[in-house]
Amino acid sequence: MTQSFRTAGGLIDRGSSHRFTFNGRTMTGHKGDTLASALIANGVKLVGRSFKYHRPRGIFTAGSEEPNALVTLRGGAHAEPNTRATMAELFDGLTATSQNHRGPLGFDLLAVNDLLSPFLTAGFYYKTFMWPKAFWEKLYEPFIRSAAGLGRLSGEEDPETYDKGFLHCDLLVIGAGPAGLSAALQAAR
Repeated sequence: MTQSFRTAGGLIDRGSSHRFTFNGRTMTGHKGDTLASALIANGVKLVGRSFKYHRPRGIFTAGSEEPNALVTLRGGAHAEPNTRATMAELFDGLTATSQNHRGPLGFDLLAVNDLLSPFLTAGFYYKTFMWPKAFWEKLYEPFIRSAAGLGRLSGEEDPETYDKGFLHCDLLVIGAGPAGLSAALQAAR
């Protein structure tokens, strides 16, 4: 831990330390630290990559408006992607990983997009990848979706129980007036 980044005062209790990992590297922080402040104190500058061009991104702000430091907390079924490092309170045993990169964070393979940026203007894929049409669903769209975006969910079933639930339906008709009844009859056929 680099002590030169630490200042006295505030809500940080330097009498108790927490061990956490970021991208598999074990670090230490203190009670009251956010993940972002602990990363900065440990000399970490690179925490993620930009969405489209995969340019290096570091911690930019100290609050909820942080645009760059999006991380995945924990792992497996308890993973929480897209968490702002500035809003995540540090605790002992916290595991965090960076998002939106292929290969190591420091050497993102998709950073080649930055070299191609003059050709990858806004909406380029709507014009460029229209031919042949069969390639869009099978090749172009899956690649573009995997290259862009944010964190990924684990796909494992959540083992927790919650006091709220959300129901979804294919079609919901609200109202029993002439339009509502007509819509319900039409949908039933």
